[in-house]
Amino acid sequence: MNILRGIFAVIAAALVPSVLAAAPAYPEKPVRVIVPVPAGGTPDVVLPHLKKRVPYDTLRDFAPISLVSSGPFLLVSHPAVPAKTVKELIALAKAAPGKLNYGSAGNGVANHLAMELFKSMAGVNITHVPYKGAPLAVADLIGGNVEMMFNSIAPVLPHIKSGRLRLLGIASSKRSPQLPDAPTISEAGVPGFEASNWFGLFAPAKTPKAIVARLNDAIVKVVRAPETRAQFELQGSDPVGNSPEEFAAYVRKDLEKYAKIVKLSGAKLD
Repeated sequence: MNILRGIFAVIAAALVPSVLAAAPAYPEKPVRVIVPVPAGGTPDVVLPHLKKRVPYDTLRDFAPISLVSSGPFLLVSHPAVPAKTVKELIALAKAAPGKLNYGSAGNGVANHLAMELFKSMAGVNITHVPYKGAPLAVADLIGGNVEMMFNSIAPVLPHIKSGRLRLLGIASSKRSPQLPDAPTISEAGVPGFEASNWFGLFAPAKTPKAIVARLNDAIVKVVRAPETRAQFELQGSDPVGNSPEEFAAYVRKDLEKYAKIVKLSGAKLD
């Protein structure tokens, strides 16, 4: 997360000269980028479905600027679990409904809902064990106290390489350059399955379109710069940098997807 904060700081710094060159009247002071939570865009698309009353509407109260990056989850298990592939895991879960368990960073967080989506699409029953944060869940997974979980690439990659965790699949539409031999979950047994953490930038809803366009231009240039791309790839994320319209469509699609997952799983915030 420190690297991501650093990248956002670079983006903020880059905005000033870019928009000054285009229109001296904006900005009148340094542009401030707020990083509200450690988990990118997930709360914006999940909170409206986990709470009865939310003081904002994601699509109404914010102006999408650009999707910055997206990083797929990995499905990992403890080596003692007698399943070496996604298909074997599904067969094992179907043979003993509810017997297998999985850890998450807490009720309603991204990797909890990723597994609920997996359960729904694979037609299996696996018991949820929520933790107060992903590091605790990963530690218990390594210790064999839980049997599997979805998590981002960076925190679990060293444990996969050391053999303390087994990688079953990647929750993306394509294979990861960091793990080229690992199959996607879609090709390994659950067609169409995707789950990821993403990071994007928004402005207040009434921000003039011309300013949103200028901000987008500056952000896209930074995100697509070779040095920025290298930093994201080290974290297992794909730099994006798209248009406000494309980002808005992406958010809308995620809102619809998570609404179904939350309703199906009955997930609630702690």
